[in-house]
Amino acid sequence: MATKPNTLSLITSTRFAIFSIIIICFVLQLINSLPGINLNGLGIYPRSIQGLVGILCAPFLHGSWWHFASNMLPFAVLSWLICQYSVQRFYSVFIFTALVGGLLVWMFARSNIHVGLSGVIYGLWGFILCYGIVRRSFKSIFIAVIVAFLYSGFIWGVLPQRFHISFESHLFGALSGLFLGYKLAKADKLKATTGKANTHV
Repeated sequence: MATKPNTLSLITSTRFAIFSIIIICFVLQLINSLPGINLNGLGIYPRSIQGLVGILCAPFLHGSWWHFASNMLPFAVLSWLICQYSVQRFYSVFIFTALVGGLLVWMFARSNIHVGLSGVIYGLWGFILCYGIVRRSFKSIFIAVIVAFLYSGFIWGVLPQRFHISFESHLFGALSGLFLGYKLAKADKLKATTGKANTHV
């Protein structure tokens, strides 16, 4: 007999993890497109007290429907690839890159409002690449190669190009992802080595 999934199993499912974030972004963009409403004031405005709230809000807000649409596919792909390690790991990478990347944007970026999921996307990208290089398991290398093949062009996004594009979000998101990828890969590698050393036949 089939049983209904409990709340915990739902939250830890890959589909829920990815699509819940996409739906939140969609609903906020829908509200944002209504006449007289501008939620983007809740984005990150560097070095201002009110801009601190943007560290939490900015990833879910977008400047236009095109901005929203262009972020969703790479977010879904990169999120799904990280979920191949575990959904919990995806949540860890998402939260870390959103908070740390957002804080760095608040500290060092240009004095404009910064919104969009692209900072987190670059964080996911940086995490996957660095984790694969440092961890060097078949699985991590395979996933990193897929990402390098699909999104090698991301490297140009960390450089200043167009005034209306927040390259700072891309740069600091990528750096936070690279950092976390390095730290977790080292920890996982040590754990795997210790596990083998403690195995007796």
